[in-house]
Amino acid sequence: MKTALKRQRRKEERPAEITAAGLKIFAARGYAATRLEDVAEAAGVSKATIYLYFDSKADLFATIVRDITVPRFGEIETLIGEYEGSSTELLGFAIGRLKDIATETELPSLAKIVLAESNNFPEIRNFYRDQIILRGFGNLSRIIERGIERGEFRRCDVNVAVQEIIFPILMNTLARINFGELPQLDPDGFFAGHAEFVLRGLAANRET
Repeated sequence: MKTALKRQRRKEERPAEITAAGLKIFAARGYAATRLEDVAEAAGVSKATIYLYFDSKADLFATIVRDITVPRFGEIETLIGEYEGSSTELLGFAIGRLKDIATETELPSLAKIVLAESNNFPEIRNFYRDQIILRGFGNLSRIIERGIERGEFRRCDVNVAVQEIIFPILMNTLARINFGELPQLDPDGFFAGHAEFVLRGLAANRET
């Protein structure tokens, strides 16, 4: 009985072991150079075992990205629907979650892969666009629209405002990946300053 339970637990742990191995190899080698054989070896399973859980390399990559983002996006989306405080606080929280993703996960390395290899692998480009970029845009749009409706934010082009939040974060993150942890690129200082700029720019009663 104990042996059977141990085997069952081992089987249940395999998908997580495979995605953990895949994350390391994707981040180190990129998408094109990653082979499922290498992922299998790193995870301590056969290549055939990978296909029991994932349809393809693209499916494995997508699962890894989902595992990183879904809990964090879900937290933001739940809060947007339930939060009773100010939109300024809500947007500050969302930017804080973007900082967590940018500094505490491997998603930036995966984003770099998507940007570098998207022309050759449209399936990962389309997945990342639809499930990450557009979902993130949607969450920030809802917060800004909420603030405008409540008179907390000035009226503005919401789509443009979202881009002005997202793209500086993306550039700072990619710069840190490419050039290392330079003091000029300190994420703590950047995110604090960026949030202040954004919130001052959106404030309905801002000084002119």
